[in-house]
Amino acid sequence: MAERLVFVYKSQNKQGRYLYLKEKDVFSHIPAGLLDAFGVPLFVMMFALSKHKSLPKVKVEDLEKALDEKGYFLRIDLENLEENLVNQERIFRGLPPLSKEELADMFK
Repeated sequence: MAERLVFVYKSQNKQGRYLYLKEKDVFSHIPAGLLDAFGVPLFVMMFALSKHKSLPKVKVEDLEKALDEKGYFLRIDLENLEENLVNQERIFRGLPPLSKEELADMFK
């Protein structure tokens, strides 16, 4: 059986949006509205799915199911942009990032 490759693209329009495809540069099976909102996909990487028992921010089972049924998987990172900017600035200044709880207290 051939190795299942997964092709990952990021959105140039929306931060934290990623498309995982079963075929490189084949977008014809993605709904037009989704692709319009996603914008022009920018290729990020390719990986062999069988080499990974777990993936960051994606359940392997959910990814496999979506690729089998739809041919794509959309990942949307729901981290708050403001929280990301705070921690990016802290890291830039040599400080440790704040936890989600500490960030929540900051934005009350």
